[in-house]
Amino acid sequence: MGKIKKMVLGIALAMCVFGGSVGTCYAASSSIEVNISATRAYGKFVYGEAGHRIKVTVYYSEENSDGIMRSGEVSDTQFGNVTTAVVSKSNADGYQYLGGYAVGYVDGIEMAVSPPAYAQ
Repeated sequence: MGKIKKMVLGIALAMCVFGGSVGTCYAASSSIEVNISATRAYGKFVYGEAGHRIKVTVYYSEENSDGIMRSGEVSDTQFGNVTTAVVSKSNADGYQYLGGYAVGYVDGIEMAVSPPAYAQ
């Protein structure tokens, strides 16, 4: 009877250790979005775990009334007990946004890329 109790206790302990380690193996989920209009570039990156450096960067292209095109980027970085980074930028005088995409970073590592969005 003593051996059976030890074996059951050992199995239970192993299950607790294994079950506890499985929970930490799951990666935090994330989502990214981008919205480009003629007058505004917007990006949002959500990472499901606080305590990291979260950054969203929107890469865009724009054109002025003379047909001159240029590209640029705008970003927002958040630290600490947050899970969301949001960036928004109005167009420069005489320019209209054409399109762009967003990239989300966690602790400097690229974690998510949005599909391209185009101004309507």
